[in-house]
Amino acid sequence: MIPHSLLLESKNTKPIAELLKEIVYTFERVNDLEEIAEKLEEGKFHFLIFHANDIENERDQKKLSEFTINFPHTLIILITDTSQWGLTASLLKRHSVYDFIQTPVDQDHLKFTLDRSFLYLSTKLKSQFINDAENNLYKRMVEIFDWKKSISNKENENIAADIIHQMNINLFQGSGIGTLMSVVSILISKSKLDQDEKNYSIPKPVMDLLSENYEAAKSMFDSMSVSQSIIDDQEQVNKKESPTKLLPIIERELDFLNEALSIKNQKINLSQIPISATGKKIRLDETKISYAIREVLINAIKYSKDQDIIYLLFFQKENFLELKVINPAYQNDDGSSGIPEKFESLVFEPFFRISSVVDDSYAKFEQFRFGLGLPLVKKIMDQHLANVQIYNIENNFKNENTKDICLTIRFPLLEEEK
Repeated sequence: MIPHSLLLESKNTKPIAELLKEIVYTFERVNDLEEIAEKLEEGKFHFLIFHANDIENERDQKKLSEFTINFPHTLIILITDTSQWGLTASLLKRHSVYDFIQTPVDQDHLKFTLDRSFLYLSTKLKSQFINDAENNLYKRMVEIFDWKKSISNKENENIAADIIHQMNINLFQGSGIGTLMSVVSILISKSKLDQDEKNYSIPKPVMDLLSENYEAAKSMFDSMSVSQSIIDDQEQVNKKESPTKLLPIIERELDFLNEALSIKNQKINLSQIPISATGKKIRLDETKISYAIREVLINAIKYSKDQDIIYLLFFQKENFLELKVINPAYQNDDGSSGIPEKFESLVFEPFFRISSVVDDSYAKFEQFRFGLGLPLVKKIMDQHLANVQIYNIENNFKNENTKDICLTIRFPLLEEEK
């Protein structure tokens, strides 16, 4: 989405209009401060841009404060110069403007400021929307799912069928052991014995294919090792840390997944942790939480489409810190969308998949496979005495009338020890 601005036109903002055209950002003009409220009522503007020299009297500055209160979904950007630092500081302090740009304004600086502000605005609006939507739609009791009982409650023959099915999908479809076996077969048939019958020569394309699929198979076995270590670990996490420790963990995982995001030119917007939660503690094992964060992000990336934005939003609700991972919901093979209600608990059961399609594009980023990703995330959350849920939510954000998938992790907040 391209930011759309409302520009208070004057001789001072004429250069801004030209720069907006150059960076191909859409905008509309108003000639008078009195027209602004009427235009903002249309609800289609991300920014109101004006020059400090055009609002020097107290009456006009008061109007800015009214715009901020009445139109919180539009950010006010101030163009200023060194002669107006006092006014600029005052407007920033009173939150009448969101950000400022000092003249002379160049194209790169304008684009950077608007892009940064747009990122903040879209994350803020998504946070508000999700909060409201959950209050209206999602009022069910939080049920803690016992990962071990989910296995024992299944009939053995069903588990066996699921295991075989998932092994077939993961081992013999796409890159990995299945392709590795095929490449070995090709290698045997294409290799040539030299005249002395001591050495075989192998065509380079065959060797390249062998190396590539060896790495894929090795990654699969590494995944088995990590999965097994989590399955065998029954210890509750007792280490307590500030919730702010979650941010560097998430940022490291985002750095690791940059290449995965680039495959479909996707973005992830990360909000800040509510200040009210920063003085408390949560149970936190950094390694295990890293595993869980990567898995839920990979899922969101895989099941989103080109240029989608994935949101990571923090909320404090009563004595819980919530981390929500939100991505658009799309149609499944059976015609359903996202996570149908009947599958909301099933997705945390071992070997369950809504879709059996294998996407090799993300194989090298995955730690958990064989339909164990979300069950292992659930196991890790159980060890933190935390809860994880996933469900669809109606998305009426900007009147889109679609669905989002919302995965929510809820950490109990603990008081600081005196």
